[in-house]
Amino acid sequence: MFGTIATVVISLAITYIAWQQWQIARNKLRLDLFDRRYKVYDATRKFLGAILRDATFTDAQLFEFSAGTSDAEFLFEQDVVGYLTQIRNRAIDMRTHQQVFEPLPVGEERSRHVQAQHDELVWLTHQLTEMTKVFSSYLSFSHVR
Repeated sequence: MFGTIATVVISLAITYIAWQQWQIARNKLRLDLFDRRYKVYDATRKFLGAILRDATFTDAQLFEFSAGTSDAEFLFEQDVVGYLTQIRNRAIDMRTHQQVFEPLPVGEERSRHVQAQHDELVWLTHQLTEMTKVFSSYLSFSHVR
């Protein structure tokens, strides 16, 4: 009788410990995923901050952004991946317009490139606040108990 009770108690204890280990492993995975996603968010924030500060960016800053966001397709759904591609493309367009208009004399073509560069800069500047909405469902702690 005592042996049967001891076996049941030990079985329950082992089951409880296994369940606790599973919970810990699941939470560790969630934390690791959050850390990797946050690095993508931070690389985006730094890149947009540099653009806001200088109204342009260097090749090194673009490389840093690209390296910092290169894992995004494995960590996020297509909404974030597409958003990061849009940021990269619009930043490159902004800088291209800037490089085109700088040597041009004052005139219609220069004004067109200046306006296009300005429009891209305004859009990129707004992304410093808008990006929080795009990333929030992946980085929010509101659903964590």
